[in-house]
Amino acid sequence: MTPQQLWADAREQLAEPATARTDDARASIQQRRRRGFDSARDDGRAAVRLVRDDGMLRWVYEPPARPRGASGARRSWRAVGLDPRETVERIPFPELGENAVTAGLQRLDKHLNPVLGELTAPAQGLRRWDGQRWAPLPAGFMAALQGRVLVLVHGTFSASAMYAKEFAATLEGETLFERLGAPGGAYAAVLAFDHPTLSVAPWLNALALRDALAGGTAEFDFVGHSRGGLVISWLLRLAPDLRARQALFVGSPLAGTSLAAPDKLRQALDTLASFADAVSEAASKAGKVAPPGLQPLALGVSGLACVLGKVLELGARTPLADAAVGLVPGLLAQGRVGNNLELAQLYPLPAGAEVRAIGGSYMPSEVNEPLWKFWKRVTHLKGQAMYYGADLVFGQANDLVVDSDSMNRLGDQVLAAPHWEDLGTSAETHHTNYFQDVRVLNWLDARLR
Repeated sequence: MTPQQLWADAREQLAEPATARTDDARASIQQRRRRGFDSARDDGRAAVRLVRDDGMLRWVYEPPARPRGASGARRSWRAVGLDPRETVERIPFPELGENAVTAGLQRLDKHLNPVLGELTAPAQGLRRWDGQRWAPLPAGFMAALQGRVLVLVHGTFSASAMYAKEFAATLEGETLFERLGAPGGAYAAVLAFDHPTLSVAPWLNALALRDALAGGTAEFDFVGHSRGGLVISWLLRLAPDLRARQALFVGSPLAGTSLAAPDKLRQALDTLASFADAVSEAASKAGKVAPPGLQPLALGVSGLACVLGKVLELGARTPLADAAVGLVPGLLAQGRVGNNLELAQLYPLPAGAEVRAIGGSYMPSEVNEPLWKFWKRVTHLKGQAMYYGADLVFGQANDLVVDSDSMNRLGDQVLAAPHWEDLGTSAETHHTNYFQDVRVLNWLDARLR
């Protein structure tokens, strides 16, 4: 998938039809004849424009065009037409009212995970792997379930469909997934939990998962990718009587991520867009298929830019208030700050389930120009040449989404070997393709038996 396809797909899914405009609301003939005039702006909607700025992508918010004759109209048209930066994509969307942010996040969660619109009690977001697809649970399924059960929990901007796609990307992954779901194998069932990742906090997801797993005598093994590790941690905290055998975390922000720090939300949107674009471009140049998780990431960050564009004044240089990140509960809970009150309440986890984690750091080779240039802009390691300025997000090793030293910290407890598996620094493995790394697959294979 090329970067052009990546962002075109996000635009097609997020942009809603233009509303009808009166002649008075349209730009004047003189304005439309002006050099550089963008006719797409004449549909009356706000938009976010993704522009390329010296190796980084920036989200720029565009307010709706004012009706002809309104004060400042000419200046706003000229500002758009004269923007010297290359436009990668433009996504128009209906302007949100001050109290519509939550509704916008809920709609975005359903864009990212269509299953959410179909969920009904008591199964909540649980589905089972039937050998070919993730299928709804039959009535009474959980109550009758016995033996060992594997539960997979996805991360931000994702859905349970991710697991089947990621495992199918390699022969080793396909073999592992077939073994896990084989009739008569170690597991009586392989389940996945679909949940909203932006409009609610992980602990609320955990409450829904607790209710969905209630009843029966089954014992549970859990695997969580990224934010999914926080959902599982909260489940262990809120359901101490649950028959949980082990919890395996893959690239999880157990101590938060710098991308969700309150003062970095605007940089996070730019960084995630740049990350998706750079990975897509690098894969395209190498003749490889982009990771399956890249498309949902592009859709998710595009959607957030649309929902928060006006609130965060994307493209502006003014500092953001800490309260801004609070508009997105799913991100607030993952902020890597010293006074993250949600994470402070999470740990220590109750004894019982064995907890293990795996993760690593990403550093592209200099020959991989798109990712190398981007990585230098957002990461500062000791002795590394870097770009100073607002682009800096990570002050330490990371996998491009999560700080590496956050992946094995449970409050004051630091997981060490054999409960922590450090993949080290890699030029190939990053946050969206962990399940294509044979070391991760072997680690899971050894523990899910």
